[in-house]
Amino acid sequence: MSKIFQKTLLVNFILFGIISISMSVMSALTLYNHMIYEYISKGKAIASSISSSSVEILLNRDMATVQSMIDQFLEIDGAAYVYVEDDKGEIISHTFVPEIPDNLINETAKEKGESVKELNIEGFGKIIDISKPILAGKAGLVHVGMDKGIITHYVWMAIARLQILMFFIFWGSVFILYLLVNRISRPLDLLTEYAKKLSSHDFTATVDIKSKDEIGILANTMRSMASELTSLISKLEQSVKKSTSELQDTLTYLEVIIDNLTDGLLVVDVFGKISLTNPALSELFGLEDKKLEGVSLEAFFPKEISELFDEVKEWDQGIFNAELSLDQNRILIAEATAIHKKISDNDPDMCLGAVIMVRDITYEKELDNLKTDFISTVSHELRTPMTSILGFAKIIRKKLEKNVFPLCQTTDRKSERAMVQIQDNIDIIVSEGQRLTELINDVLDIAKMEAGKVEWKSNDVDLNEIIKTSIQTTKPLWSAKKLEINTIIDEQLPIITGDHDRLIQVMVNLISNAVKFTSDGFINCRAKVKNDEILICVEDSGTGISPADQDKIFARFKQAGDTLTGKPRGTGLGLPICKQIIEYHNGKIWVESQLGMGSTFCFSLPLNKAVATPQTTDDSCDTTLKSLARKSNNMNHPLILVVDDDPALNEFLSQVLEDEGYRIISANNGEEALAIAEKELPGLITMDLKMPRMDGAEAIKKLRENPRTAHIPVVVISALAEGSTAGGDASLIKPIDENRLTETIHSLMQEDLVMTDPCMVLGKDRKPVSSNNLLVICKDKLDYCAPEEVWQRIESGFKGTLFIPGELSLTLDLDRLTRIPELQVVIIPDN
Repeated sequence: MSKIFQKTLLVNFILFGIISISMSVMSALTLYNHMIYEYISKGKAIASSISSSSVEILLNRDMATVQSMIDQFLEIDGAAYVYVEDDKGEIISHTFVPEIPDNLINETAKEKGESVKELNIEGFGKIIDISKPILAGKAGLVHVGMDKGIITHYVWMAIARLQILMFFIFWGSVFILYLLVNRISRPLDLLTEYAKKLSSHDFTATVDIKSKDEIGILANTMRSMASELTSLISKLEQSVKKSTSELQDTLTYLEVIIDNLTDGLLVVDVFGKISLTNPALSELFGLEDKKLEGVSLEAFFPKEISELFDEVKEWDQGIFNAELSLDQNRILIAEATAIHKKISDNDPDMCLGAVIMVRDITYEKELDNLKTDFISTVSHELRTPMTSILGFAKIIRKKLEKNVFPLCQTTDRKSERAMVQIQDNIDIIVSEGQRLTELINDVLDIAKMEAGKVEWKSNDVDLNEIIKTSIQTTKPLWSAKKLEINTIIDEQLPIITGDHDRLIQVMVNLISNAVKFTSDGFINCRAKVKNDEILICVEDSGTGISPADQDKIFARFKQAGDTLTGKPRGTGLGLPICKQIIEYHNGKIWVESQLGMGSTFCFSLPLNKAVATPQTTDDSCDTTLKSLARKSNNMNHPLILVVDDDPALNEFLSQVLEDEGYRIISANNGEEALAIAEKELPGLITMDLKMPRMDGAEAIKKLRENPRTAHIPVVVISALAEGSTAGGDASLIKPIDENRLTETIHSLMQEDLVMTDPCMVLGKDRKPVSSNNLLVICKDKLDYCAPEEVWQRIESGFKGTLFIPGELSLTLDLDRLTRIPELQVVIIPDN
């Protein structure tokens, strides 16, 4: 029996049950009501017949006739009894055997007229009692009782027959239904089995259904679909096989690439568990025999790796790096980026982990250190000959103007033109020498920044003051071109923390570049607060920069335009230095420009969440010159020992000092200097720092340890800013201005000399100076300056000699100070 037939049979059974019960109830009620009506009608007819025909009989009191008449009515179907009572209520005849039931008399005693009522009479059951008056009740009443039980009997008999009929009809319909359902379900069963075979990928199976109805159409469709599926699956299997082969090749290729990467690869999931590594990583950390997958980062790698992962997983883009120091002086760099999955356009990306690349940069670090040492050495070696070149050029110019040209007064135009050319040529030598010195200083600056050897200072910076000071500093440049310079600065520009001097260097460089590339028009300096940053821009109306050049101007030695066919306008290091300074302050620098429309250089600096309050101390404002017991040479020409391994510089210093009336003796290294100093006891020693056999710092130390030479003043002359810590009495940085050199020597030798230029002593507060030496040397031109005001004084136009105590020299940018024209720096050692 199929499931369809079972369900259909159940529905048929329920339906026939409902129909059978409904029909039985309706038929029974109809039949019952009809028979009740018929019995009542029949009873009334009998009662009427008796009442109409028995008047005379009753009046004559012929009871036998009445009895015989009523007895005949008992033969009528349904008649249960008949009785007649007179006008006094006495029963005169009846059909009861053997006697009249008592409850009948009680139930009908009160009836006087025509009535129909149901009674339950003992021995008869339920009866419909019908009464009819005779002569309007004057002659009596006729009662006819119709048996209601016969009605019920007939009703149940009709219901039974109906149920029997419905029974046969039901099973006949079941049989017919079975035949019909079986005709439908069998093809469906075949289709079901066929579908199961298709679902199990048995596409060779067939189904034997040939009818033309919907099932036949469905069978044909499924056969056609199976045929197409067979073809498609065959093609799909071929495609999957091909794709699988390609994927295996690709995975094998990727695995080979990963295994052969020279850098270590580390893939970490979002929980910090290791997902993938390569042999290079295991080799870097000595983990060849360790199983790393599924293990936490902290188990095998330094904390820098874990900290790098914690940092990178919080960001959806960007590359972060960290430097690691391992045993055997190995240095590694780890670069990490987050792995994110795009969920939807409205939801944020989901972090899946991070990829970390680890590379051994020990060799690169060594090369970088070698580069820094090389630049430092080359800087020293270049500064030394530049000192000689500039010095000799100035000596030649001085002697020509003082001794030669006055003796060559002539009216010969050719001779006059030759003298003018000689003077111009020497000026060019001096100018180009200063230009080469600036190039050396820029190269040294960028090398120190990249090597991380720059001493950065952190203090409160007022960018409003920075901009105004930079504009004042560059005034000779833009005023000479008659350019209009404007400032647009927010009134409430906040104070930030940074390196004051380096930020001025940035502004001066940007304004100088704007002047350099602007022949006429304007320069605008703007500053405003934007979001959580301060935005500063320098805009010009100059030649502009092409899009191709905009990408390279922040690279070292790169300039806008063709430097091969056009004339370079600088060293190409200014903007890279600016970029290094701004990035140190966690800012950004960029350019916006169009050819012929001018350029706008902008940089942004983050606002500080908290600004440190400047601290003041009670240290003495002025730092006086150290009073040393110096040996005064009784001869008219004091002896000075010049110590330098460069013969040209020795010759230059000798000529300069001989012109000032000193006797000169020279040494090429520290050992010679010690021997000569102990034997000759010179009045002063000039000492270079970098020399063979014994450097200048070691020589000064041994001079101080020897009681015979401890009192001799020493002037350190070096290409390095570190000369202030070498132990001398004063320090000058190459290239040297001969006037500042002689003034410094005169002051240290306590000679009666008055400086022609202003003098300024750097101190922490303004207090009277206690040094008689400075008062004698500088007289009324001596001034004092707090460290935080020094750049403002210099940018306001101070030119002369700046005396810096040794303890403060470490807080200033001495390299930058030495580049300022007509400013000589003298470093005074601490007591």
